[in-house]
Amino acid sequence: MEQLDLNQIRTFVKLVQAGSFTKAAAILRQPKSRVSRRLSALEKDLGVQLIYRTTRQFQLTEMGRIYYQRAQGLIEGLESLSTEVSESTAEVSGLIKITASDDMGVKYLPALLDEFSRQYPQVRFELLLTQAYVDLVKESVDVAFRIGSLKDSSLRARRVGTVRSVFVATPGFLERYKQAEELTQLGTLPFIALSQAPRLEVFRTSDGKKLTLKPNAVFSANNPAALVELAVLGKGVAFVPEFLCVDYLRAGKLVHIHKNLRGPEAAISIVTPEQKEVPLKIKKFTEFAVKRTRELFANLENF
Repeated sequence: MEQLDLNQIRTFVKLVQAGSFTKAAAILRQPKSRVSRRLSALEKDLGVQLIYRTTRQFQLTEMGRIYYQRAQGLIEGLESLSTEVSESTAEVSGLIKITASDDMGVKYLPALLDEFSRQYPQVRFELLLTQAYVDLVKESVDVAFRIGSLKDSSLRARRVGTVRSVFVATPGFLERYKQAEELTQLGTLPFIALSQAPRLEVFRTSDGKKLTLKPNAVFSANNPAALVELAVLGKGVAFVPEFLCVDYLRAGKLVHIHKNLRGPEAAISIVTPEQKEVPLKIKKFTEFAVKRTRELFANLENF
């Protein structure tokens, strides 16, 4: 037992996980012959056979299965500890390129980046805010905040919240247009709409029934944040993402009308390119951003 070393045990664990000597050698970045020698040395030190070998494959013995189950946690725990120790002493620095929709980016990212940069002052940020789809690999972007379905399944995505649109108007507007709360009259009211959405699809919360509405657009814009600001000026009813207008709703500057109607829900995800070795700055930022964004949208759900 005094002759056992962790390299032998780690090699055995990685071999079982890889399923072959060739794959294990690639993972460990060692010659296949060394993997085989370390396994033989471990079996000799233990005095038991851990693996039945054939020319093409191997199979765990009963003792090998038991040993692997116990050794796996030991090796993974030590690797995790080593990573934590090395990361705690490493400097988090460098440029992080981020993309997001301009409405969400302007409203929420400045405070998020400010808080992170106070923890890691050596990190710099470059923001690309646009409603257009950005190819992360082609544009060398590190992190994306995406709303809606994801087009590229090769990216790593973590869901952090849900977007839903609501009908809003100012108290003064509702005083002038008392029929605003009547669904049948909604199409006759001054409306602020997205340029690319002449028709609205909404769902009734009571039974999930889908309704299609054609608003009377007196103002239109290609940016939802602009719709919110026009609504605050009393220019009409707007159908906008709740996260963009929640501050105005809390302050009483806007009123949520037709609460029984909701737009289709869309997921909010934090997306990164798939990488074998994730840079420390990206790992730290995505962990931070996922936590903070989930807290933010959890508070919106409770509103």
